[in-house]
Amino acid sequence: MLTTTTFAFLLLVACLLLGGCGVADDRAPRSRSVLLTGFEPFGGRDVNESWEAVKVLEGTTLRGRRVEVARLPVVYDEMAAPLAAAIAKARPEIVISFGVGTEVVRVETLARNAYHPTRPLDNLGKPPPRAQVDVTGPETIPTGLPADALLAALAAADVPARASDDAGGYLCNECFYRLMRTRGPAADGIRARGFVHVPPEGMANPRGGAFDVPTIRRGVKAVVEATLDHLDAAAGGAGRAAR
Repeated sequence: MLTTTTFAFLLLVACLLLGGCGVADDRAPRSRSVLLTGFEPFGGRDVNESWEAVKVLEGTTLRGRRVEVARLPVVYDEMAAPLAAAIAKARPEIVISFGVGTEVVRVETLARNAYHPTRPLDNLGKPPPRAQVDVTGPETIPTGLPADALLAALAAADVPARASDDAGGYLCNECFYRLMRTRGPAADGIRARGFVHVPPEGMANPRGGAFDVPTIRRGVKAVVEATLDHLDAAAGGAGRAAR
């Protein structure tokens, strides 16, 4: 007859041979992935260019990383759960959220813990539920993206862009702030995160003509690749310094 100790040992061996006993091991290697988010349409429009720009990258590979995408609702407080779920699923190295509504591509550099004083309505016709995004959070949080590298990459891609320290007091800023505040096992491995605004289709392009979706997509791709290049260069430099 097997003793309790012997049975437990044999059960453990069987679990290991069969690939585990269903217990998640958070020490497992993270997937090499990128998470991009865009928004659903708002303001009576049928499309949101931030989503149109990122959705076509789903499942593609950029700089050796698989791209995952998620569409967020334009509803106060209701973007937090799908954003966290997307991060938990992808366990990404970088997360870049995109929104629409500016004259050129804008690399946002500062998330603010506040809503606009005019209290703009969301897609459910509701105003912000309070004055702050997170009553326990700091007043501002800087972006985790290499803003200068992104601006240089956008210029090289012939996409007009500038830096901005105010993402507005609507859902874009809420998304930015929540992203920068996201914590937990799935988020701890994020090496860069931040928010970028894109112009709507038809907005006058300072370099001639008007912005279209292909141009916006070119800008999004330049932003992602520049972020990954910056991280890879930093990792390479750290590796050389350690030797």
